[in-house]
Formats: sequence, structure tokens, C-alpha cells
Amino acid sequence: MKSAVRSLSKAAVALAGAVAMFSAQAAFTVETGVVGGSGDVDNVVFNSCDGNITGPALTIQGCLNGQPTTLVNLTSDENIFSPSGGQARVEASDGGYSLLTIALAALGDTFAKLQLNINVVNGTEGAQVTFTGVPGGISSAFGLAGNGENWFTITGEDFASITLNTTADIIVDIRQIRLGGQGSTDVPEPASLALLGLGLLGLGAARRMSKRA
Repeated sequence: MKSAVRSLSKAAVALAGAVAMFSAQAAFTVETGVVGGSGDVDNVVFNSCDGNITGPALTIQGCLNGQPTTLVNLTSDENIFSPSGGQARVEASDGGYSLLTIALAALGDTFAKLQLNINVVNGTEGAQVTFTGVPGGISSAFGLAGNGENWFTITGEDFASITLNTTADIIVDIRQIRLGGQGSTDVPEPASLALLGLGLLGLGAARRMSKRA
């Protein structure tokens, strides 16, 4: 009986390791361009929202186009605003800024994909931007073109927020912001659920074997 329980335990540990390895494969990934298309994301807008803030303010608020009650916070270290009611176009009150944090407004809500387009001041070609995911950490630096086509796609985690940062106030606006994979941190991750289920199965099997002995 003891050898059977040991075998079961070894199998449980091996499976747990496989689940943990699968979970660890998720990684903070920043790619240039509209990677994977835009069919699984929703535009952030400033019209048709069930409450929003267009600024100027340190934090302005839009919503998802297909979900007007899902509000999105856009926060900077200086006053920003959205000049139109269509797709979110986030500008600085003084004409240029360097930092923007994007997060769902509801506490605990997360998103798994972000797409956006950064428009920079003419003549600042070669300037760089980094992204910080929570969770995820800090990305490598990416060069920015001066033609208004600086698309990025960010995936790999269930993000509470993503912050982008340039070394100077060179951002004219950030537009066509899109979010996908909305969820909540209150819901256990699939890997955690799998490990919990595995532990319960192992415990039940061990008890049945001990009763038979």
C-alpha cells in the first residue's frame, strides 16, 4: 500500500510540475504591429459610455465600445484629455507627454491584450518607449518612427495595468487603444485550479488505499 501511495505521490508531483511549467510559459510580450489582428479586442471610446471623464485631468476615463459599462482609466503624470468622442485619442494639455498608464477602472479587473498606436512629435524619430506590465515587469526599449504609425501589441499576462514611458515629452497622442481578454483577479488561474484539483484527487486516492489496507 505504501509503495502505491508513493507512486501516486510521485505522479502527482510530476503532473504538478508539468502544470507549473505550462503556467510559467506565459510571459510579458511586447511586439510591434497589430499582432494577431484586432478581432479579439475592443476599442476604447469616449462616447456611449455609462459615465466617463474626458479631462483635462491626471486621469481620464473611457469605456469599451462593445461594453459601455466597462470603464477604462488612462492616467498620466500631467493633465491629459480626449479631444473627441470617437476612438480614444489621449493628448496632453501642454502639447506633449511621456507617460500613460492604462487599467480597467473596476478594482480587480484585468485584461490580457493591449493594442495601441503612439504618435510622436515630428523630428523625434529614433526616440524610445518602454512598457511596464503589472504583472510582467519592464520591457526592452523600442524605437519610435515619426510617421504616426507606432503600433504595439502587448500580451502574456492578466494585466492589472500597463504603463508606457518615453524619455521626454514627445507623445503628441496615443490613439486606437484596444483591450481584450477581460477578466478578474478574484477568479483563480487555470493552473491554480488544476493544482488544487490534483491535490484533492491525490488525497482521496490515498485515503481509499489506506482504508483497503
